[in-house]
Amino acid sequence: MSLTDWQTWDPFVDALRRSASPGTDVSEFVGTVGRGAWQGTYLDDGDAGARRDHYRALAREAARTGGAGPKAELDDALREIAELTPDTEQHVRVVAAARPEDDVVELFALPPAVVPGPVTPVLEVVLEPGALPAQHLATIVPASGATVAPSADPDAVARVVAERMPDAAGATPDEIAAAEADLSGGTHLPDEVRALYATAGSGNLRLAPEEGGFGGFEIVPLRGSFLREAFLPAARFSTWTADADTFAPEDPSGRVQAAIGSSLWFPVGTDGAGNVYAADLAPGASGYVGQVVLLDHEMRAGAVYRSESLAALLVGREGSSGQPEQGPNLVEPGLDGSDQRTGVDQRAASDQGEEPDRPAEFLALDPAGWAERLDAGTVPDTLKAAGLVPDPARPPAPAETVSVANRLLDLYGLDPIAVTRVTRPEAKGLLDRIFDR
Repeated sequence: MSLTDWQTWDPFVDALRRSASPGTDVSEFVGTVGRGAWQGTYLDDGDAGARRDHYRALAREAARTGGAGPKAELDDALREIAELTPDTEQHVRVVAAARPEDDVVELFALPPAVVPGPVTPVLEVVLEPGALPAQHLATIVPASGATVAPSADPDAVARVVAERMPDAAGATPDEIAAAEADLSGGTHLPDEVRALYATAGSGNLRLAPEEGGFGGFEIVPLRGSFLREAFLPAARFSTWTADADTFAPEDPSGRVQAAIGSSLWFPVGTDGAGNVYAADLAPGASGYVGQVVLLDHEMRAGAVYRSESLAALLVGREGSSGQPEQGPNLVEPGLDGSDQRTGVDQRAASDQGEEPDRPAEFLALDPAGWAERLDAGTVPDTLKAAGLVPDPARPPAPAETVSVANRLLDLYGLDPIAVTRVTRPEAKGLLDRIFDR
């Protein structure tokens, strides 16, 4: 069987109907199935309060008796379907209608321009392939006249590394030169960084706590480590919905330039938890070339000042507490279209005819809002991506979302979303069964 055969979905549709709370005529599942897993949301046309009470009562009964939970039958059926597609993830909408003959399964084939959400086939439409927000394209350059810190000491760096890693093999001069050649704008590696890699090209640099409080790091190799690209702007970008209003924090002391990411934050070590210590080759006006910044894997933008030099970090000459300084909180854009950095609801501002100060690269509206703009011909010509944010008070049907998404795709000459409908076969009469018609 395949996903386009009704027999594949029949057990799940029947389980979906049986799982509904009293007073429900139509139940739906919208989500993804495949790669051995599934996720999604369940909807129905019944009373929300009654539905919650129904499932709570079933869960309490299962806990009391040790029986199966209220969604066990649904999960069993979805597991069987997921095993049919081990290599792909299928976005689906499954409807158990009031009458079985009206049951339907919709399979969504998404073109490259469509970004799905965890429980919706369309989170956003990227109208300019490969486009990134303007702040992700911004670059930083070394400040003119920037110097190394007074505490910078290549010999001290080499001595500490050699003492702690006596069996380490250093990178060759050619390897160090190749890494430097990859830097933008003819930027040079600081002598401290050269000393580090000339002494140990990789390995675990462990420091005793009494030596300044810093415990050391795993040296990031000059070649072959994903950490060399993990904090670049493109790697830190997830979706327009999440990152259109993500900006780098400002360093109040002016030591670190504000940027989403930069190749001039040169990774030298990792704490093993996904965070990276980097030599800053483009410091702010109050910073030093080669100062150490922390790239936090939980931050979607920016770097945090750590130490004025690599020697100060390893030897403790700066009197560091061993803890990174904390910058201001980053922006976490709301999935409902609001910008929590400014408190401005971009949907409301757009509906009132007010455009953001900068060119509109991204706009998040519910399908009804997009339909109004499409009908009126007021889709901004500067748009690079369009978010389809549902109205919490009126969740749109997937058909409405797909219809609007296809109108946006057509406006920009992009491939549409294809929808395949799988329906319950008509019941055969006696004569049809006898003659197998």
